[in-house]
Amino acid sequence: MPTAAAVLGAGPLASATPEAISLPLVFAAGAVLASLADTLMPETHEEGGPTVALATAAGFVLSHFLATL
Repeated sequence: MPTAAAVLGAGPLASATPEAISLPLVFAAGAVLASLADTLMPETHEEGGPTVALATAAGFVLSHFLATL
């Protein structure tokens, strides 16, 4: 299934502008980070609740910002 999505998405998005591609990429990155925080850190998630996933994503955003300075 992911292979089919990659093949189908490659055609229409091949000529898309970087601005048009940025929104789906940001959404996917946030989903991956939230998923990692939820599944790979279960004890932390039990203690901190859903805000742990948001804090993890915020940490990655901050590290990206600091890396681009």
